[in-house]
Amino acid sequence: MRIFINRSDAIGDSILTMPMAKILKEKFPEAKITMLISAKSADVFKLHPYIDDYKIYHRNARFYLKIREIFRLFREIQPTHYFYVGGGYLPNFIAWFNRVKFRGGLKSRWHTYLFLNKGIRQKRSMVTMHEMEYNLNLLAPLGINYNYKDKSHYSPEIYLNQDEIESSQNSFRSDLMKDGIETERKMIVIHPGMTGHTLNWSSRNYARLVLKFEQKFPDKYLFVISHTPSDELFLQGLKEILNRRENEFLKNRIYYFNGQIRGLRHYMGVLTKASVFIGPSTGTTHIAAVLGVPVVSIYSPIKIQSSLRWGPMAKNKDKVKILVPDVICGEVKKCALRDCPYYECMGKIEVEDVLKQALYVMDL
Repeated sequence: MRIFINRSDAIGDSILTMPMAKILKEKFPEAKITMLISAKSADVFKLHPYIDDYKIYHRNARFYLKIREIFRLFREIQPTHYFYVGGGYLPNFIAWFNRVKFRGGLKSRWHTYLFLNKGIRQKRSMVTMHEMEYNLNLLAPLGINYNYKDKSHYSPEIYLNQDEIESSQNSFRSDLMKDGIETERKMIVIHPGMTGHTLNWSSRNYARLVLKFEQKFPDKYLFVISHTPSDELFLQGLKEILNRRENEFLKNRIYYFNGQIRGLRHYMGVLTKASVFIGPSTGTTHIAAVLGVPVVSIYSPIKIQSSLRWGPMAKNKDKVKILVPDVICGEVKKCALRDCPYYECMGKIEVEDVLKQALYVMDL
């Protein structure tokens, strides 16, 4: 039994697809499971005990190169079962063209009805369950019946060995010292950026949160602002506040950590030692929760962006707190902007609220 699962989109989406491998291995221990993922997600799949292999889907490659590569992968893997969960649609056609007998997954757009013979229609915009559970329910045609009581058992898992963690920590300390940053303090990681169109907290509020922490715990923490180059817009308001003259005393305790420089595996090794992670609905939030780091996350009230569907999964639920604006949002897919009586609702989440939840998950 050779199972090929296509989830070639965002990091967080891919993480929430991992549990499919675990439940498949429990049902079919002899099965070989290969994931088709985006390049940016690759590092979270290394050393995974339930996933035998993963392949990269280069969605931005020229069409003829992309189709040639996918055909090559199907010849190499020779899947007996193919699942489409999200991401690129081209593999659906190639699975059909190669006459893969079992072609399951999510039926949504017209071509999925054409190419998936064992697909399941799910109205995920109704948000009746978590994304992980929607994914597990796609396995029903194989006789796998997921029970919501097992949700914790099937939480995603990311594996780092101790050598990786120590290596990441050592190189991180070296980078801090080169920039004149003090290294011996406990670390608070704040990730203000995100991709997609999900609503986010003001970047200035993330800066105000740093100042609130400092006010409550003077000279105690190193504040690590993690980001990638695509997050630059989300750093502007934060830097505007933290770079003010009256905040110069924090200069040696704020580090802007570009996770792209040394890669995601290095970033995760550093993140394991954080006292708390604070960020919006994004892939790094999912990573922090899966690694067991205490998490405070800020979510939109819009239905398909909600924490009910996209909240971070963690074995210890007490270490994850989610904040959502206290409004009655009637929107399903996107913000109504100025037509909404609660326009700019994310501002209703106060800095003090986030601080309070952070102290709770940190046991302070």
